[in-house]
Amino acid sequence: MFRTSASSNGKLYLLGVSLIAVVTSSVAFAVSSSQSSQSPQLSSSKTMSESAKSSNADDATCKSPIVDLVGESCERGGTILDEKAMIQRQKFPIGPDELIRKAKYVLKKDTGVLEPTLWADDFEFCAPIVGPLGKEEFLTAAGSFDVYKAFPDFDNRYFGFTVDPLEPGRVWFFVRLVGTNTGGLFGRAPNNRVAELPPQVFSMKFNEEGKVKELTVGYSVDRRQGNTGGLGGLFGLFYGVGQGLPFPEGRPYRLSWQYRILNAIGTWAQRFTSKKDE
Repeated sequence: MFRTSASSNGKLYLLGVSLIAVVTSSVAFAVSSSQSSQSPQLSSSKTMSESAKSSNADDATCKSPIVDLVGESCERGGTILDEKAMIQRQKFPIGPDELIRKAKYVLKKDTGVLEPTLWADDFEFCAPIVGPLGKEEFLTAAGSFDVYKAFPDFDNRYFGFTVDPLEPGRVWFFVRLVGTNTGGLFGRAPNNRVAELPPQVFSMKFNEEGKVKELTVGYSVDRRQGNTGGLGGLFGLFYGVGQGLPFPEGRPYRLSWQYRILNAIGTWAQRFTSKKDE
């Protein structure tokens, strides 16, 4: 009975996937045909050149960053790394304890906004949607909105600092941001609502001189937590107090219509096979 049900369900699932693929491919073909009819054709030599570049780019993205690992192999799923041994093999000039100390100092200076000399000349800020931004761009963006005035009790609540055993100079850590809108927002009166964001992962990558080369923020790791629908960063903060930004990226993620159709087909298939097996 189980084998029959699984087989039927699998066939219906594949049928649903195929149906979605046909529909989306047809739409994509129609759009591309329309665009190609409105633009002049490329010469064959240029097309071949661009194809070669595309092929080379594809080859580059297929390269695996696998390195020799030190750790304990799992029965399935990979390796539990020996972090201490892996970090020692990196031979990075700054030790893990000092990297974490530096990261915490940068945080005490508002990620470096209060002391930009902590950043390298090629510093980049990157969030899931915003960025990457260079040093001057980030300073301008940081100064364009006083989040601490709108949320006087703003607290990122940093914890869980660790040095990456695979990428030299990278420090990872978690935040669980909370803030109360007691200072007003976007010209509106305070509503005293509390935003509680989901756990997020931040990171800093240091160069060999101890300067911050990269700062990444806002990457949520459990959308079920908090009251922002999984949104992190300032977008989540605004949404959590009922003043979400007026574009899709400023609102919680929603499933695509293709995936919703696929889920509906799967649910229908399960009901159909269950009745058939009764």
